[in-house]
Amino acid sequence: MGWLIGVGVLPICVFVAWCVLHRPLRLFFEDFHVDQARELFRSQRERLEARFITSLASFDYDEGQRWEDAHWHDEVLWARDRKSRYLLALVCVHFDPDLFDLLHTRRHATAVFEFRKGRWYAEGKRLDQTRPDEAVGRNRRFEPVAVVYPNPRRVG
Repeated sequence: MGWLIGVGVLPICVFVAWCVLHRPLRLFFEDFHVDQARELFRSQRERLEARFITSLASFDYDEGQRWEDAHWHDEVLWARDRKSRYLLALVCVHFDPDLFDLLHTRRHATAVFEFRKGRWYAEGKRLDQTRPDEAVGRNRRFEPVAVVYPNPRRVG
């Protein structure tokens, strides 16, 4: 009779432990790979921007030309897609005003790069008329990733 109780209680205990520990373990391993992904993005950034423009031009040639003439900002905002849990690099891009634009306003957009399975992907995904901080602040799909920089004064 005791073994019947053990067979019934053991799966319940395993299930409860999985429910309690699943989210903290997932967050730990996601944060563990952020530093590696950031370094990889920095080393591949120019290549990724070129691949971004190429993939965008394959869909719409005029849009690809517009993005090729754009000014890419150096700052990168790190975020995570809440649905897929992929790490994202959001880069702000601004465009020169059109010659026929009466207001001469600078237009901007956000280029989205995804980190999946140890590689960065540039598939031409973009958010028009949105800066990266606005995308994370207003869009419920993205959550910001806190990047912790090591303290250079701390030794050991």
